[in-house]
Formats: sequence, C-alpha cells, structure tokens
Amino acid sequence: MRGLLTAAAVLALLGGCAGRPDYRAVRGGADRYPAAPSEAVWHLRVGLNVAALMCKGRGRTAVSGAYARLLGRHRALLDAAYRAEQRRHGGGFDQHQTRIYNRFANQRDPAAFCRRAATVAAHATALSSAALAQQAGKLLGQID
Repeated sequence: MRGLLTAAAVLALLGGCAGRPDYRAVRGGADRYPAAPSEAVWHLRVGLNVAALMCKGRGRTAVSGAYARLLGRHRALLDAAYRAEQRRHGGGFDQHQTRIYNRFANQRDPAAFCRRAATVAAHATALSSAALAQQAGKLLGQID
C-alpha cells in the first residue's frame, strides 16, 4: 500500500511540474534535452544505465553500485517516468529510446563521463524522489 501511495504522490508531482520552466541544459536541440520533468527523470536514468554498463575497468569510475541503489530507492518515480515517456512517444518510443542510449554510449571521453556519472548517481541516490524529479534536468546536464 505504501508503494502505491508513493507512486500516486510522484505522479501528482510530475503532473504538477508541467507548467514550470523548461529543464533544458545550456546547449542542444529539441530532441537533445527534455522539457518535461518526467522526461528529464527518464533520460537521466538512461544515461546512468549506460554508465553502469560502460564504466568498468581501468581508468573508469564504477557507477553500477550507485545505479542499483538509485533503481531501488526511486522505483515509483522511475516507473511513473517510464509510463509518461511511453505515452509521449507512442509507437515511436523504441526509436526514441535507441537515440538516447546511443547518445550516451558515444562519449568522446569515456573516463570523464564515468567520473561525472558516478558523482551524479551518488547525488541522485541521496535525494528524495520529489527532489530528484525537480533536479533531474540539472543532473542530466552534468552527465550529457
């Protein structure tokens, strides 16, 4: 029951953010940075997922532990963001996901990306879900 209440609160928070200013980072085009808080949350999760898979081995700061903790702590928020993304993109959802994953996977400096992602993952894990929903755009800008 507690999880259901948390999910309902997160959905209300995400819905209530619709009229807030754009969460876009400094550079980019329409598909580059998300405008909606739920989209920023989902894109941040995608970026950290790529980092968890990619950031292993010599010269790369590990992200997988913090990413796993983030998934557990913010499950309801991430589920709500995923459903919002599916509604937003409809039949084009898979293609949109592929573009986002590819953008994060193609790093000019993977070691620097891993350092940034590790810092962001640790910070995001320490936040409440409400705070993460509000700060996702800013955190996304730090890893992208």
